[in-house]
Amino acid sequence: MKMLPLSVRRQHFLNYICRMEIIFGTQNKGKLAEARDICIKLGKIYGIELEAVPMPEKADIPEDGDSYRANSLQKAEWIWNRYHKSCFADDSGLEVAALGGAPGIHTARYCDRNFASGMDKLLFELEQKGAMEATERKASFECCITLILAPEDCPAGMEAGKAYYFNGHCPGTISKEKCGCGGFGFDPVFMAEATPGLCMAEIDEDLKNSISHRALALEAMFKHLAAAEQE
Repeated sequence: MKMLPLSVRRQHFLNYICRMEIIFGTQNKGKLAEARDICIKLGKIYGIELEAVPMPEKADIPEDGDSYRANSLQKAEWIWNRYHKSCFADDSGLEVAALGGAPGIHTARYCDRNFASGMDKLLFELEQKGAMEATERKASFECCITLILAPEDCPAGMEAGKAYYFNGHCPGTISKEKCGCGGFGFDPVFMAEATPGLCMAEIDEDLKNSISHRALALEAMFKHLAAAEQE
């Protein structure tokens, strides 16, 4: 990690910039674009210029764990073992209370990666259960990020090659119909508590990238890196 001398960083923490190029373990273009935007915003706050880059090649990475943490770890370790470069990976999902927490870690498989039909399926299942009131349609987006740093990028307060975990939780409700054309995934049917009455696909991208589950997990990661760099 390229950075200014420690004495300078301590005096001018908000002004210094350390630079890191890090592989983001996803083949989802929407996720990558979102992560890049969030990292730019957080980098200005925490003094860390972190560029999320795509995987060097397309690959079917194992993802058969029983939790978000297990799945994100599988993906990050696969990248680390293959490239030995700094990387992070996430696993995320939509949990709907009326469906017993489903689809959860199986969110992508729930709709066979066709989110348009997946949203129709979700709305139909909630209707079949008679869950029509907002109190009966509680849901949340969950995210876990696993970060592994290479020796050249690792600050003194962290250990190279070790997995670090960061979580993000965005509570809300499922709307009765699809709204908006922004975002991706289940955004057109999810209304975050922070933006009542509006689906994630309807709100400004900058706002979404400050309240989403992935944004909150990434912020936890940036906070940890910033603290470690001051040790």
